[in-house]
Formats: sequence, C-alpha cells, structure tokens
Amino acid sequence: MKHNFGQKNSFDYKLIRENNDDKTGILKFSQCDEKYPLYDLQKEELKEFISFAKKFESLPWRSIKTYKGFKFENIPEISAPSNIEKDMTLSSLRASEKFRIIGYRQEEYFYIVWFDRNHLTYKG
Repeated sequence: MKHNFGQKNSFDYKLIRENNDDKTGILKFSQCDEKYPLYDLQKEELKEFISFAKKFESLPWRSIKTYKGFKFENIPEISAPSNIEKDMTLSSLRASEKFRIIGYRQEEYFYIVWFDRNHLTYKG
C-alpha cells in the first residue's frame, strides 16, 4: 500500500494479488453438493479418483491447468449451487474417461462441488 502523505485525504491503494500458479494444488471437500456426491462412485471409480487426487496434489497449478490428462476447463455457463458465492466460476477436471470433478479454484485450493460420473453437468 502506498500513501501520499503530503496531501490531505489522498491515498493511492495498490492491491497486490498473489499468483498461486506455482503452489501445489490442494483438493477441498467442504463444498461438496448432494446432487452428484462422492458416495455414488463405484469401487473402480473410487480407485480412479484416488489416483487422480494423488497426481493432482503432486503438481503446481501451472501444470494442473495444462496437463492434458486433467483437461482443465473453466465452465462459466454452469450455475453453482446456491451455497456457493455467485462470482465463482466453476471448472471441470477429468478424473477419468468416465467422470469429471466439477468445482472452483480459490488460491491454491480446488473446492469440489460435484463428482459428475456420467457427464450430466458438463459434457467436456
């Protein structure tokens, strides 16, 4: 923050936004919605999700966004559940060929909203 002390009531505030792309991705489950929950996954899908989670949490965001296996995409046309802030843009990550993880990024965290087994939320 920079202050101009010579002038009365004159402040020049500069917000510095941290770039978190070099930080390792962290999955968060606190925003999971009941529409497509984790417990609906079958045994093989759970194994695939665990493999996905291990890979995801080993990479920095810079790599997560470009890793072809995850096919990271922002999907602003999809509306989030009412408990999610309206200005959050949902994103899709491919956990396997069969299912996607839908959620949103905040800093280094990816908040999972849905486990979309059959591409019902997003066809990507």
